Amino acid sequence: MSILEIQNLSFRYSNNQSWIVRNFSFAADTGDIVAVIGKSGRGKTTFLYLLCGVIPKIIKGEFGGKIEIMNENIENLSLPQISPKLSLMMQETELQLSFPSVEQELAFAPENLKLAPSKIENRIDDALTLLQIKSLRYEETATLSFGQKKLVAFASILTLSPQIFLLDEPTSGLSSYYIQIIINVISKLSDEKKTIFIANPVSNLLKISNKVIDLDNLQE
Repeated sequence: MSILEIQNLSFRYSNNQSWIVRNFSFAADTGDIVAVIGKSGRGKTTFLYLLCGVIPKIIKGEFGGKIEIMNENIENLSLPQISPKLSLMMQETELQLSFPSVEQELAFAPENLKLAPSKIENRIDDALTLLQIKSLRYEETATLSFGQKKLVAFASILTLSPQIFLLDEPTSGLSSYYIQIIINVISKLSDEKKTIFIANPVSNLLKISNKVIDLDNLQE
């Protein structure tokens, strides 16, 4: 059974612009790694915003079709109801980090899930260990480099532990060492039956993807 199903999805920002997608249907299963590719400016970030409900709930445009997560139409869910099931790591991660310290950032999602303090601690430790950034735990988020902010944003999604991960250029600004760590973590998530969408993946991420959505082929 599909974990995420797109049915006849259409979207464009206004009547005088090209469609990002037009009558597009797609299904993703548990464990899928889906690469979302296309030329610069083609709408890869917009596509992820559609999947997580930011469009059309916050950002408006000409929208049609249906997206279901675990057989629930996201039109009927609020953004706080969607995020524990499907979460977005934004391309501009400084817009995503909201707390003064890394530890506070990583604790926020599991605290909202009302997990026990011991489980919150375990999730923070696990995320920092997986991404090999334990040294950043007590750092101020404002002082982090662009690449470090990317890693912390990814860690914050890991502590939430949704079923579906939406990753917008997760390796930009990272060294080859941390790119390989990201690849390893995504492979591990797939093995754990999580579903991952990756916008604009580097070649090594594209190699481990088992499905591809090429937005250039959907252009009208």
